[in-house]
Amino acid sequence: MRQQLVQLLYGVSISSDLDSGNVELAERLILNAVLDGLEIGRAGIWLLNAENTAIECRLLLDRENGKEIQMLVLPRDAYPAYFKALDTQRTITAVDAHTDPATFEFSESYLTPLNIGAMLDAPIRYKGKMIGIFCCEHIGGTRQWTEDECSFIGALADLYGRALSAQENERINAELERANQHLEQRVAERTRTLEKTLSELTAMQEKLIEAEKMASLGNLVAGIAHEVNTPIGIAVTANSSAKDKLSALNKHIEANTLTKTALLEGMNHLNECIKISFTNLERAAKLISDFKQTAVDQSSLNLLDTNIKDYLENILHSLMPLTRSHSVEVNIDCVEDFSLITVPGALSQIILNLVNNSCVHGFIGREQNRIDIAVSIDNDNHSYTVTYKDNGHGMTEDVMYKVFEPFFTTKRGSGGSGLGMSIVYNLATQALQGEVSIDSKPDNGVTVTFKLPMKLA
Repeated sequence: MRQQLVQLLYGVSISSDLDSGNVELAERLILNAVLDGLEIGRAGIWLLNAENTAIECRLLLDRENGKEIQMLVLPRDAYPAYFKALDTQRTITAVDAHTDPATFEFSESYLTPLNIGAMLDAPIRYKGKMIGIFCCEHIGGTRQWTEDECSFIGALADLYGRALSAQENERINAELERANQHLEQRVAERTRTLEKTLSELTAMQEKLIEAEKMASLGNLVAGIAHEVNTPIGIAVTANSSAKDKLSALNKHIEANTLTKTALLEGMNHLNECIKISFTNLERAAKLISDFKQTAVDQSSLNLLDTNIKDYLENILHSLMPLTRSHSVEVNIDCVEDFSLITVPGALSQIILNLVNNSCVHGFIGREQNRIDIAVSIDNDNHSYTVTYKDNGHGMTEDVMYKVFEPFFTTKRGSGGSGLGMSIVYNLATQALQGEVSIDSKPDNGVTVTFKLPMKLA
């Protein structure tokens, strides 16, 4: 990608408008980058309505005439060829918009009056679903859109998804704040701790973005958003559960039916939810740190004396909302007293990524899902082996050979970043100074084996 487009991507990705939760600010920021990067006169963001029967203009910037346009609506039944192209194509690159099969319907009513000669439309995806498009309109004659320009628009579309996530996070945080007003003092203190952790996580993410090379900035930002989604999602689920339990206790109080047993059970549930939330938000912050160190310098990861079985149980306990939602039974086979000085943060990240991959890729549409983690010790060679196995869909030989490559994913365009297994490999071979191998066949699950030294150099 040429330098000008990389610099524009960098400027958008580090802007506070993108993560402010105010999606209108983010839209103006991104559209101005589109106009500057492609050197075009008009660019807009169009979103599909809830019924998928029309596409509505959120904001269109027209520099040719100094205008801002909103609230335009294009019905599906009036432009069937265009909507068919939206449903079936990754990107619409109309060199001549008047004759292109996807855009010719606009020629008389829209393109000719505005002197639009070419169009580039890129899909906006959020949570694996196409929700709209970036529409780029070239004033004048035909135009050949380059691969760099298409990649540039695609990266901006990913960043717009990040702005939508920030908006949703703002909404969720607001709901949690209202619920926390009714919690007892101990819950209020824990909430302040969570807010501090979230603030630190945001700061760490900004530092990571600034430190990375411009050439891969767009994909890297999308990768970070994907990787932190699991612990953040678990924390949100735990807080939602706490809110429901608090509402139930309030109903008992109002009805004067609250018993000591119900109160104790409720307090235990709230305490457990707080513990899960706090643990996962801390893990999200650590994930960002580990991700940065994986890409830059593994030597700064901390060494700690760790009981391996206890640590694995703590990791999997915090992932219970994720495993439970996919009907996963998890088993650990490890001796009780196996302790050593290692990098627990790296081990935590490895297990988190593997469990998340199993749930996202391996267990979709399956029941009686199972994950087995076994730890065996080889005192003669001063090493130990961690074996991770699931009984999911498995993978083909081609996918298995590419699975550790950065940015390789079978979920491209559906929320997959392609960074999870690359991070697993880097942490195992660099932070833990070991070896990693993978074995899988279609419909026969995945087995990942780590051979690790007991003493790190």
